[in-house]
Amino acid sequence: MVMIGAYTTFMVQEVIRTSYPGLFDASLFIAIPAAFMVSGMVGIAIERGIIRFLYGRPLETLLATWGVSLILQQTVRSIFGPTNKEVGTPGWMSGAMEFDSGLALTYNRLAIIIFSLMVLGLLVLVMRRTSLGLRMRAVTQNRAMANSMGIRTGTVDALTFGLGSGIAGIAGVALSQIDN
Repeated sequence: MVMIGAYTTFMVQEVIRTSYPGLFDASLFIAIPAAFMVSGMVGIAIERGIIRFLYGRPLETLLATWGVSLILQQTVRSIFGPTNKEVGTPGWMSGAMEFDSGLALTYNRLAIIIFSLMVLGLLVLVMRRTSLGLRMRAVTQNRAMANSMGIRTGTVDALTFGLGSGIAGIAGVALSQIDN
């Protein structure tokens, strides 16, 4: 899912480079929701199509997800080719802060740290303040009781997997700024 997020970032930047070059500095702000949505939808499709049939069988789940990862890798390799693709760094993330001790902290890495903390905070808010978070916690704590209370556990499973996949997708956006 991280790979899918990174390639979504590449595709967003390619569209911006060819059609709207003035928006390049905002390309990551466009890529973040796009990567979340694409990775989340792929995650939901994988959970609904494969993983839900393997609950309670951890070895088979591990093998299935490994197989899916190989399929995804080969699909991306077939579409984009075997070489790395360049994901550009916006101008506001270029450069570094240099300290007297010789330490240099690049702006892109500093932005990734701040972004990661923001995602963590947003995830905590989702888990504690939304009905989805409440349902996720209920299904995790006592699946049978949550089901008996009317919570559609299968839907919660799919949305939880989609949320995790979406977060992995936006991690791909962040990691695309470190290395292609």
